[in-house]
Amino acid sequence: MATKKRMDAANGLIDALSGERERWTQQSNEFIERIKKLVGDVALSCAFISYCGPFNASFRHTLLNEHFYQMCTKLKIPVTENISVVKFLTTDSQITDWQIEGLPSDDHSVQNAIMITSNLANKRTGKYPLIVDPQGQGLKWLRSRYSDNCVVTQFSDRKFADQLALQLQDGGCLVLENCTEEIDPMIDPILDKCIVKSKRMQTVVINDKAHDFDDNFKLIMTTRLPNPLFTPELFAKTLVIDMTVTMQGLEQQLLGQVIGKEKAELEEERAKLIEEVNQNEKRLKEYEDRLLAQLAASTGNLIDDDQLIGTLADAKKASAEIKEKLLVATETRKRITSASEEYRPVALRGSVLYFLIVDMSNVSNMY
Repeated sequence: MATKKRMDAANGLIDALSGERERWTQQSNEFIERIKKLVGDVALSCAFISYCGPFNASFRHTLLNEHFYQMCTKLKIPVTENISVVKFLTTDSQITDWQIEGLPSDDHSVQNAIMITSNLANKRTGKYPLIVDPQGQGLKWLRSRYSDNCVVTQFSDRKFADQLALQLQDGGCLVLENCTEEIDPMIDPILDKCIVKSKRMQTVVINDKAHDFDDNFKLIMTTRLPNPLFTPELFAKTLVIDMTVTMQGLEQQLLGQVIGKEKAELEEERAKLIEEVNQNEKRLKEYEDRLLAQLAASTGNLIDDDQLIGTLADAKKASAEIKEKLLVATETRKRITSASEEYRPVALRGSVLYFLIVDMSNVSNMY
């Protein structure tokens, strides 16, 4: 009986792992190549986040792929050519989450989201973002993303000092909208991260008064000015990010608005599909991570680990179901995209018209 049980367990293990060998072998080879160039790729990504925020999409591309990349090759640092910082620094499921929250789908907006979230997550050395947001799309996304504990206010608000103190203490998110070219020096201790530690408490002194400081506190500043002239000192204290709408991003947003008016059911189906695909991809990733974690933690003979074999069988069954759902979703997405393309010319014309009107402001009044 014991021998038969071990044989059944061995067959179950082989069956569960049979479909993973090819994929794991391919991923292993890819990891070897990525590790060789990891130092250079990390250096490029750090430089991109630190220095490219204030610039538009084309100038960011020039800085990354010409100046930063050439510097790495000159110093003989292994680095990936034409690296995509979006793919390197985030995942498709994370991008989908941002889009569900209201972030435009173009690469420029995704890059901005990476800069904002990575700096806010870095509690010690990250800078608080100062977002150039003339159209207000960044503020809309921030309201949605940090809706649980977020206060949107202005320096001119009478309750600003109280709101700031409360968010500092509770570790909430404070969004300052309609900032001017000069930021009130009242918040300089926060921007400089002059945090005083005493035993288990952390405090920050504002206007000669000590306030409790929670590490989870987030400060985000936005301005409606299209081309603000910030001082070098402000650039040093904050992470300035250009979140001006791009033609591609506006076109996609207008397409959604047009479809929502003309074919509301199609837009609802598209939104529902995006959410379902995102959830299925997350589930698939969770199963894969749990499987690899159990394989790494397993000791002794794998055949004797009944829990691992059971997990492998469940993971394989669930993965097959999820992959089938994703294939169906792919076909549905193609159908929705095809139907949506009928309205693409309307969205394109609206986007072009908007940027033409904006550019007309550069023409001298004399003409």
